[in-house]
Amino acid sequence: MIASPRSRRPRGRRFAAAVAILVVVGVGAAALFFGPGASSSPGSVGSDATTAASLVAAGTSFGFAGSAASPAVSPPDSLGPSDSAASSSTGLAFQPIDMFSVEPPPTPAPPGSSGQSGTSGKPGRSIDLIPLVDPGRNIPVQSVDWLKLKAAGRIVLSNGKIGLLDPGVYPLTDPVTGKPVPAARVLDTSWTRWIVEPPAYGTDAKGNTYNDLTYWNLCGPGASTVALYYWQQLTGHPNVTGTAGYFLDPYVAAGVAWPGRGPSFVSPNGTAQHLGTYWTGSVAVNGFTAHGRGFLMYLAMAVTPAGWTSPGIDVFVSGRGGALYPTRGSPPPDMQAALNWEASGRATDWAQTYYATVHRWDPTLARDLTAAVMLDVGRDGVPVLVAADTFGLPNWQAGASTPHTRHAIAIVGYDNTAKPPTFTYLDSCGHSCNARGGNQNGQIHVISQAQMVAALTADNGMSFIW
Repeated sequence: MIASPRSRRPRGRRFAAAVAILVVVGVGAAALFFGPGASSSPGSVGSDATTAASLVAAGTSFGFAGSAASPAVSPPDSLGPSDSAASSSTGLAFQPIDMFSVEPPPTPAPPGSSGQSGTSGKPGRSIDLIPLVDPGRNIPVQSVDWLKLKAAGRIVLSNGKIGLLDPGVYPLTDPVTGKPVPAARVLDTSWTRWIVEPPAYGTDAKGNTYNDLTYWNLCGPGASTVALYYWQQLTGHPNVTGTAGYFLDPYVAAGVAWPGRGPSFVSPNGTAQHLGTYWTGSVAVNGFTAHGRGFLMYLAMAVTPAGWTSPGIDVFVSGRGGALYPTRGSPPPDMQAALNWEASGRATDWAQTYYATVHRWDPTLARDLTAAVMLDVGRDGVPVLVAADTFGLPNWQAGASTPHTRHAIAIVGYDNTAKPPTFTYLDSCGHSCNARGGNQNGQIHVISQAQMVAALTADNGMSFIW
């Protein structure tokens, strides 16, 4: 759940966890940085020209090896030219993704609505009210110039490096070969499908027993772990597959008192302790082998981008400055910050690495989501994250009791040739947190593109990060 005041399960799953890491193995800086002299991000953009110059100097400006090829498969009609589209040397035009749409005035709440999220299953009856700003987390502002480059599809990940496409290059083409982005692609999910959040109670990788309701709300760290696994495969960092350690809800680290009826942890010999829970890159404690749990818990409770004093991307502090238990989940701005921090290799200009956000009020959202998925998944090989309303997701369906909850998932594939066109997504909320029949551990989900847009624009939908 994405920073939601109520649970995805009746038990009270919250999407804002808090943890201070005591021991972390394998997340060291040496494993997270690019090699000497390599450019880890487009940097702070002052203008298109200066950015291009800096990237060319670093060897990360991309043209084509040979002449640019025209796409053998044209992009969907919804991605066609418009008055503001940028022309390329191929004669094709790419409509920039709308990164600058303004939120419309709020509409009055429907009669009988509490204005909070719930599980009534009634459309229009529940809206998430979440603390989007943690004063201990500085979210840098991305410059308009950089966002324009991103919107135009010119920020690219190729050959393990982030770079800038030349102005005349059509974005929906491979920057090295010049071949068109395929009309359908699904990333390899043999490892990532098993990135499943730990349940709120049970046994960790060292045999410690625990009870922590915050664990019901780790879909933000879960979806982010899915995304960053592909960055590890392409760039060598971060260490999603090998991170291990103890992770403790970071109330003390955030400067608030431990909640009176908060999480409990008991060692195998029966001693109560405050070490938290121990997780590794792969652990078999819930009837299957879960992947990436150490890194998932690191993101939830310990990641600290430069400028942050409050660790983790889940929210552990209430609006009144007290401990929040269970947590409220992970606000998308915090997720975007952690993604850029880790994808950059913790570079100086980490905020303008790759990821940016498109909000649900984007008037061309359907076209823009498909274009973003084709760029990220089809061209660059990394997922797009979506903050959607579970009411519209196939694996959350339960008839009249289908919940309205803001929830993070990772789009790992698309098929524009299907009828209707589809997206493929992974949901790290396993069967323990969503026991509905359409949801199983390790499951790969397919949804029509129109249905995904509906889930994104519904009551508790919010944005996508690409």
